[in-house]
Amino acid sequence: MSEQDNFIEKGSKVKILRSESYWYQDSGTVLKVESDSNCIYPVLVRFDKVNYAGVNTNSFSKQELSFIS
Repeated sequence: MSEQDNFIEKGSKVKILRSESYWYQDSGTVLKVESDSNCIYPVLVRFDKVNYAGVNTNSFSKQELSFIS
């Protein structure tokens, strides 16, 4: 876990690093961070644009995110 992971909290702006994601290299706002250690994708992120299914949120692991502000 990098030091940057500690800054990811509700309201943070993050950049998506998961290459197979529709929002790859795009930025979004963190809506929720699960505290459950068993959760694979604990960070829920909202985006300004919707994907092909009309969805504008997705869950990611902290390793798939880069903190912006």
